[in-house]
Amino acid sequence: MIRLVGFIGFIRFIPATVAFFTMSSIAQAQYNEPALGTGTKTVEIVIENATKMQVFSPGVFASHRAGVKLWADGELASLGLRLLAEDGNIDPFMYETMKGIGKDFGSTTVIYPIDPGQKQKAVLKVSAEYPLVSGAIMLGMTNDGFLGPQSIDLFKIDKPTVFDLYAYDAGTEQNTEKKADVPGGFGGLGRPEENVPIHRHPGIRGDADAPADWGWDVAKPVARMTVTPK
Repeated sequence: MIRLVGFIGFIRFIPATVAFFTMSSIAQAQYNEPALGTGTKTVEIVIENATKMQVFSPGVFASHRAGVKLWADGELASLGLRLLAEDGNIDPFMYETMKGIGKDFGSTTVIYPIDPGQKQKAVLKVSAEYPLVSGAIMLGMTNDGFLGPQSIDLFKIDKPTVFDLYAYDAGTEQNTEKKADVPGGFGGLGRPEENVPIHRHPGIRGDADAPADWGWDVAKPVARMTVTPK
């Protein structure tokens, strides 16, 4: 049984008095998780924020069948991913997984906000039928940056294993790097759109009023994901 009730929200303050605020209201949802099939097991997922200034929004992870994609490098983002990557709104992305439970998806879970250098933990079920895990978490101080696993087979994991997670650009909003356009800078609606495939994030240039300190080394991962079978 999975129970998702009520309200997810957070306010995080980081150096230079920059505040990041994102809020997601998940309607009360209760449903019986169907049997996941042969060899169902539980994995603990720990996400560590490896950046110095980026706050991670709430995120969503799900186990799924082979051939199912929550997102993929080189493809256009879904509406759910767009809203998560641009504003930290996880509701539509969560719905994309929940509506497919017992069909394309086996299990889904929420990752809570993560400050720089901090960790958050979640638990997810995988099986031979739903071995792959995908998900997304917003890089809060960006226009439409996000990170997350992309169809990683966690069913075969038999010991604690660490995965590097790199930053991606959803390709749905121009990287203006203006505080008025970035949720972490209290950005509003009407930000300039773009429509290009998902790609590795180019990083923060620092040529607008978004501080260069919000950036990271694009050659390195922005997070570490440690998976432990239970």
